[in-house]
Amino acid sequence: MQRLIKWFIPKEEKFFHMLKAQSENALNGVKELKKLVFQYSKLSAEEKKEIVRHIKELEHKGDDIAHNLIKDLDASFITPLDKEDIHRLCGLLDDIADHTDRIARRLVLFNIENIDNFVKNMAEILVDAVSEVDKAILHLKKLQNMDDFYIKIHSLENQSDKIFHTALSTLFRDNKDPVNIIKLKDIYQILEGTIDKCEDIASRIESIVIKHA
Repeated sequence: MQRLIKWFIPKEEKFFHMLKAQSENALNGVKELKKLVFQYSKLSAEEKKEIVRHIKELEHKGDDIAHNLIKDLDASFITPLDKEDIHRLCGLLDDIADHTDRIARRLVLFNIENIDNFVKNMAEILVDAVSEVDKAILHLKKLQNMDDFYIKIHSLENQSDKIFHTALSTLFRDNKDPVNIIKLKDIYQILEGTIDKCEDIASRIESIVIKHA
């Protein structure tokens, strides 16, 4: 009887599309952040603020997608994956957009004069990691082609972790300005934390695949 009911009531696949919209939006945000970081010294104050405004718009767009997804999730009887898994993926993707906005705003609000290679390298890794997440969300419906995704995300997180610890070591060794230390430490930590969110997504997807194997 249960099988018959499941056959007559199709699973709602719109959640895959909404998660994909979220991941694409998060990817657009980190790409804008990378542009801000790599062009920082060449941009005028107004140009920097314009990129920050665009990232904020993407963050708001992500909030709207997440809000609609959760609302539909609460109202749905049958979902293609466990509600808890969809909810968690939605939250992690939203976190990436939120953290991206925080990093961009801090660069301008803190009046950072020069972007060091540690920030540039972590921003580049962040784009690579979110690109992998975006591709994984695309394959989430079939729960296939995920092995390379786990490996790449863990590798990128390890690279980021090494850069983060080297950045902190260098910062405390070479920088004598306590205010500047606080500013850069905060930016490093948020960047590292955002990349960690991608690893959290990989772990959640790995759990989903095992659960539905």
